[in-house]
Amino acid sequence: MRPTFTLFTTLLLAPLAALHAADASSAEVANHSKPAANLLPNPSFEEEAGDGVEGWTSRAWAEKEATRWSVAAPGRSGERCVSIASDRGGDAAWTAVASVQPGDWYRLSGWIKTREVRGAVGALLNIQNMQAVRTRAVSGTRDWTRVATVFQAEVAGLEINCLFGGWGSSTGQAWYDDVVLEHVAEPPDETRAVVAIDTGAPSMLYSPMIFGGFLEHFERQVYGGVFDPGSPLADENGFRRDVLAALKELKVPIVRWPGGCFVSGYHWESGVGKERKPTDDMAWGVVEPNTFGTDEYVELCRILGWTPYICNNAGNGTVEEMRNWVEYCNGNAGRFAQMRRDSGYAEPRNVPIWSIGNENWGQHEIGYKPVEQWAPLVLEAAKAMKQADSRIQLTAAALPSREWTLPLLKAAGDYLDYISIHSYWLPLWGRNDMPDYLTCIMHSESPEKMLGDYIGVLEEAGYRGRIKIAFDEWNLRGWHHPGFPRKTVQDYNDPEVQRLVAAREHNALASQYTMADALFSASFFNACLRHAEDVGMANIAPLVNTRGPLYVYPEGIVRRTHFHAMSMYANELEPRVGKLELEADDLRHGNRSIPVLDGIATVDESGNQWAIALVNRHPAKPAACTIRINDGLLDGEYAALVLAGDSPEAFNDIENPNRVTPQKKTLTFIKGAVDLPPHSLTIVKVLLK
Repeated sequence: MRPTFTLFTTLLLAPLAALHAADASSAEVANHSKPAANLLPNPSFEEEAGDGVEGWTSRAWAEKEATRWSVAAPGRSGERCVSIASDRGGDAAWTAVASVQPGDWYRLSGWIKTREVRGAVGALLNIQNMQAVRTRAVSGTRDWTRVATVFQAEVAGLEINCLFGGWGSSTGQAWYDDVVLEHVAEPPDETRAVVAIDTGAPSMLYSPMIFGGFLEHFERQVYGGVFDPGSPLADENGFRRDVLAALKELKVPIVRWPGGCFVSGYHWESGVGKERKPTDDMAWGVVEPNTFGTDEYVELCRILGWTPYICNNAGNGTVEEMRNWVEYCNGNAGRFAQMRRDSGYAEPRNVPIWSIGNENWGQHEIGYKPVEQWAPLVLEAAKAMKQADSRIQLTAAALPSREWTLPLLKAAGDYLDYISIHSYWLPLWGRNDMPDYLTCIMHSESPEKMLGDYIGVLEEAGYRGRIKIAFDEWNLRGWHHPGFPRKTVQDYNDPEVQRLVAAREHNALASQYTMADALFSASFFNACLRHAEDVGMANIAPLVNTRGPLYVYPEGIVRRTHFHAMSMYANELEPRVGKLELEADDLRHGNRSIPVLDGIATVDESGNQWAIALVNRHPAKPAACTIRINDGLLDGEYAALVLAGDSPEAFNDIENPNRVTPQKKTLTFIKGAVDLPPHSLTIVKVLLK
């Protein structure tokens, strides 16, 4: 999970406010007023009780016999602390009970140190009987790190966990100390953050495919999107020139095609050759013209510099059909290689990455299969596809859970290079709600948790480091398609079918795509970059129209807010992820909270040029941010690119296409401190002397 900020040397044990105690307007996290009473028993674990500590009990949810609970010395601030360790993997805790007043607000905080903690969530504090309340987790190897969260109590008695593992099993060892549960008079609304960058720590090369895209034969993503023969804006091949130019700005390295639910009913031979006929799109209840098929897709990839990535039909298709598609694209000999030549393409198309199936784990999908059927099918398909071209890389559709992934990898893991997961955090399939900014932005930490959990599953399966995660469909907003997908051919004259298909136009409402979409996308990228060791690819779904960053209409295009966020990440970051740790105040909405600031630091190969991306999630307040690089505070003027609207609900549309655009700024840091605009993404460039 995302590490919290650990101050170095003497600052490690000091309140963050000590950085600029003399400057009340500076950007660090200030001292709170006189601390409230700690409601936890024996919070520093100094009082022993037998083999344990007074007021705390050990518990396990998995692998109890493989887990070690101990009282360790020294502690962070005293003689003792508590520890949990497991070599094989454990899901365990030290637990205490505290009495609170339902409806009141409380802060849970503490300090955690880790050594080689891997898998599941990691080490954190949480509330057993209020599962939504948890601090950020600490994993890997970290010195003492403060974690905290603010919440509103729902019950009178709370079970407070010093948790190890969490929703899965972790290995390694974690230490816990100075745990505090304190009453706060009202939920604080501060916007302070401290960022620490260690330029001497190893950096990690990340895959540019994290900034990938996805196109499906749905609505106007392909037809009327990238491909619009007859349009005065199209070139001689039917591709929209304005769309091509805009997509080049994003430097998208890879695009997954042709679906999506569509592909589970798509037979690729219908979309190749010189004589093509329309077919029924059972998934989406429309007619597929087949004028855009494999070769048009590959040509589009060549024009835009995309790596082709084809998803196979594991719904009503066959293993033989999957194998034949590989031969058509990549083969030099055989019936289907000849079919390609007959279509006018003498040389192989060289499609390097293939997916076995889409969401065949779901009963919404044509060709739904439980994992007991799915795992052997993936194995059979992988073998057949590799026989057609042994050089290809393969991924397979999976639910991001151990129940699904472990059997799949046990059967077919040796044949896979990636494992594909999907998520849309606002499920708008049937009802096109338009939540406000704060409701949307509260989902910003969810990709981090999902990735952390799934990395634990890969670790448990023994494939971490051998198989990368392909997050090959993601978006804040789920696509709106009421009544669909379906699994049979529809009556296209049925008024109800026509009404449901027409309702997909709600995806085009411009006012939905606010600063929340831009900042959620930035935080999604940050999560992938923090887990660059394990995430090999991510594909925003889709790239064009529907919920995509680029809106295309007959007369032109609109770059939505998240287009600009994607462009900034693709063009402004350096190629390696550096070590950045942060601590930030909480942003709350209802009973949910997230850190008000998110950030990532990237660096070039020389280690001198840094690009630091900072996301202020607060809808109305500037974020007072302090940046510390090694033992010094950032000072002086630095070039930055800032994306911020005139309102958190700001959006771009046909009438006002440039309401939200990135602006070049010069930021002045004074003793490390700078104010970041509300609801903004800032990428600041720092050249080390």
